Amino acid sequence: MCNRAGRVCQGYTAPPDRRTREVRDARTAKTNGGTLNIVHIGQQQAQSAGLFHVVDGSQIGLSRMERDYLYSFRSYTASQCAGYNFDPFWQILVHQVCESCPEVRHAAIGIGALHRRFANPTSDRNDIFPMRQSTKAIACLRTAMMKDDQSDPSATEKVLVACVVLVTFAFFQGDVDAVRCHLQAGTKLLWEWRKKNSKRPAASVLLHTFIQLHIHWASATRLQDYMAGEYPYLLELIHDDLADISTYADEQSKATLLVLVQAWALMLSDPVLLDPMISNISRGFTWDTPANKVHRFNTQVEECIVVHQKTACPTKLRAFMIVQVQVEMMKIVLASTKFSGSEVEWDILFPHFQTIVDTAEALLVSFDHLPDPLFSVKEGFLAALMFCGLKCRDWTVRQKVLTICRNYNRREGMFSTAEAALLLQRVYDIESAGIPPGQKIPDSARISAVFIAEHPNLSKFQTQSLIKYRDKNGNWYSEWLSI
Repeated sequence: MCNRAGRVCQGYTAPPDRRTREVRDARTAKTNGGTLNIVHIGQQQAQSAGLFHVVDGSQIGLSRMERDYLYSFRSYTASQCAGYNFDPFWQILVHQVCESCPEVRHAAIGIGALHRRFANPTSDRNDIFPMRQSTKAIACLRTAMMKDDQSDPSATEKVLVACVVLVTFAFFQGDVDAVRCHLQAGTKLLWEWRKKNSKRPAASVLLHTFIQLHIHWASATRLQDYMAGEYPYLLELIHDDLADISTYADEQSKATLLVLVQAWALMLSDPVLLDPMISNISRGFTWDTPANKVHRFNTQVEECIVVHQKTACPTKLRAFMIVQVQVEMMKIVLASTKFSGSEVEWDILFPHFQTIVDTAEALLVSFDHLPDPLFSVKEGFLAALMFCGLKCRDWTVRQKVLTICRNYNRREGMFSTAEAALLLQRVYDIESAGIPPGQKIPDSARISAVFIAEHPNLSKFQTQSLIKYRDKNGNWYSEWLSI
């Protein structure tokens, strides 16, 4: 029958053994009108127990490996991607769309495979499998866009969800070309779609999610994309996002989103953009400086923390600490805008660097009983920690940063502790050559810029990374380092 229909035969399972406890419990639940807890049972376990292995409709046509990684994504990876706060995209919307959209399903399978590989780096791994899933997702997306009626808002909504998942996959792979391509196309599509569909339930969720992707992309040394005007419609989307978040500024999850968006707006040096409440009337004023906005926003965050700290659960308290890290980064960025170019000027920001590193350490130590987002696409504290490790020349702080990166295996989008430890150690070796531990590093020995070079279409789970750094005289150097 399968051959005649052109389907892949999934095989047959034995009929259920009515003597098993699973069947008896199901019969009891039905008789008593109660509910039976459903747990995941693999195909082999189901056959050995004499049970039917029921595959839901979204898994028809998937291989056993694909079904395995899809289950991993639904059960573990999606919540990891959400980071430190509840995220309606990763914990609700993506699962709903995944049921009916193969393009989202295959991209999710690929992310699940990357997560499994990251969590078990020493196990046997199929390096080609995640990329094949990404290729399948893109092929399915093209087919859907040709077949579906693009004037239907729900069809475009599914395309936007697929775009987010593909961008996330590219983040974890370190594929900068794919990130830029998907993010540009998706943001433009979101801009057009929201003109007529801003009241749809998913509109706000998609807006927040795309802005978060842009925040991470900008923090991953891609600010030149924005300075070059690659996203002419993005500023309006940010204004809409800020206004929407500010409506519920006292809500803890909204406050977390707000600080990230405002910190990013500060990096773009727009003094008006930082204040969503007066964005329509203050464009002609210059007195409301970024310093005033940072001070005012810092006060708002502190008030919000005071309100929630006695009633918030440990998960929310941990999220507030992430907000505090971002506030400290805002202060650092704001202060650095007045620097003349000397690396010694960063030394005056030592209290901010120390606060960020101590907060990161407390996050990892004090909340070790909570589920830890080790594989997140959301901005957490890793980018700030790496920045502190590079710009703070205090020996104690640097050793603490290095210890954190070596002891905790985690990834936040394009950032990972493994690569951070590699990069930081090399910088420390160069800057501290011939200088005893604890001694001040002279300006002449300091590295002014350093980054891990981009490699289009090359997985960041490789065994080597190419770093580039610039000395005091402006000379650039490149080195291949083994992870």
